[in-house]
Amino acid sequence: MEDKAINEFQVDEQRYKTEFVDKIISNGRITTLVAATLTFLPALYLWLGQGIKPTWTQIGAGWLNIVAIYLIIYIVEPVSYYPVLGLSGIYIGYLAGNIPSVRLPALIAAQNATGAKQGTKKGEIVGTIAMGSSVFVNIFFVTLAAIAGQYILAVLPEFFIKAFDFTLPAILGAVMAQFMLKHPSFTVVILGVGFAIQISPLGSAFKFPLAIFASFVIAYFQYKYKKKNAEE
Repeated sequence: MEDKAINEFQVDEQRYKTEFVDKIISNGRITTLVAATLTFLPALYLWLGQGIKPTWTQIGAGWLNIVAIYLIIYIVEPVSYYPVLGLSGIYIGYLAGNIPSVRLPALIAAQNATGAKQGTKKGEIVGTIAMGSSVFVNIFFVTLAAIAGQYILAVLPEFFIKAFDFTLPAILGAVMAQFMLKHPSFTVVILGVGFAIQISPLGSAFKFPLAIFASFVIAYFQYKYKKKNAEE
């Protein structure tokens, strides 16, 4: 029986790799490269279609501004999101966007509903399905808003329109509340540390990476502490 269980486990591991991970990597590379290539179309249209061509000095200045703003995010965000989103979630999230406001809440809600733990194979598969579904739902409502949004906003009261400014904090607050049910001590500590970092005199470019690094350190030592107590 033990040998049979080991063989079934090995088969499941192999299927997970070949039918899920390998396909995600190959398809993810293709779709990401296609999307990256398509981002050049507006610039090519302005250059070839309208005759608007910036100088190399202007291109270099623009490139340096983008690097100055997004270099740290380019390094820190994938590291901070990967433990929750997984490999497939990273591909979907960075291709479709709206990770903190749409993809992450959809993933966490689906994992909570199915009892799938984060960081497990089941959790990643459930999260992938949830995030993929959220993309289609998102496209539908964005298209609807683009077509009828102006007419809808025209009939809404002013206070209702102003409430949209609080949408993202409300979503992140709900995600934090769900996370706090599973890890209350870590959530309380990291909220305190994050608040201290936010009100500190550090530059805004350093606050986000420092908060991510602090969360890693706190989570590591809490894990080691709980593991030590469990062994004792």
